Amino acid sequence: MRIRVHARFYFAAILAVGMLGWITPSAAQQSSFRNAPASAAEMKNPYAGSATAATAGKKLYAQDCAQCHGNNLQGMGPAPGLDTPAVHKATAGELFWFISTGKLTSGMPSWSNLPRPQRWQIVTFLESRANQKTAAK
Repeated sequence: MRIRVHARFYFAAILAVGMLGWITPSAAQQSSFRNAPASAAEMKNPYAGSATAATAGKKLYAQDCAQCHGNNLQGMGPAPGLDTPAVHKATAGELFWFISTGKLTSGMPSWSNLPRPQRWQIVTFLESRANQKTAAK
């Protein structure tokens, strides 16, 4: 009888450990864009849906971003393309956070020197491109 109790305990322990291994990858799939904090994901774009802001963002992108990320967001050299599913799935706040923070170890400078409205305009431009691509499908 005592052996059965131990066997059940070990079976339950193995099952629990196995389930943790199954749950962990699904949590990893829900990670934020470029390790942005949860507070960034919750930020709302004050210019969401504004064609005027998207046009201004397009000009800023051409001036500040295209030299690395390409005129058509295709990426150049080590700089990744921005017309990708990962960027399209990112929230406006995550994009804003990453533009503001950068990641020098991968070559992305912080653009926190740009005024907040201009950084949001770039986000609006990126979102408008993603929306155009989705509408074209």
